Amino acid sequence: MRIQDQIVLALTVWRENRGGGIPGMQSVANVIVNRATRNKTSAFAECVKPWQFSSITAKGDPELGLWPKDGDALWAQALDLAAQAATGTLADITDGALLYYAPHAIQATKRFTLPNGETIPFPDHWDETVVKYLCTVQDQVFFR
Repeated sequence: MRIQDQIVLALTVWRENRGGGIPGMQSVANVIVNRATRNKTSAFAECVKPWQFSSITAKGDPELGLWPKDGDALWAQALDLAAQAATGTLADITDGALLYYAPHAIQATKRFTLPNGETIPFPDHWDETVVKYLCTVQDQVFFR
């Protein structure tokens, strides 16, 4: 993994889920690495694909203009997670997830029932018959 992959990976996980702390950022990193592996691309390529990670590519996303400040402990953790991804030592806490979203952050007409019986909003443009729920990490749900 090149340095630009690590930096963009770190920025993406920091923007996407720093509110979820290390597990939240790690789960996003797992999705990026899993996609790069599946698609035979790089972390950089996956992060900058249009509409894949809104904090990096979506005009109007409030995260788009945010940058970590010097001394930001979560930024340091994001860089560490990216370094682990680069060396292949980042544990996959998502069981191979390729997709995720935060149910509380979307408005949808579709609903999805989690294994525990809880019903959550489900992205209208997703097909629930072709995705498999894997886990929930820091209020985000992960699918393959």
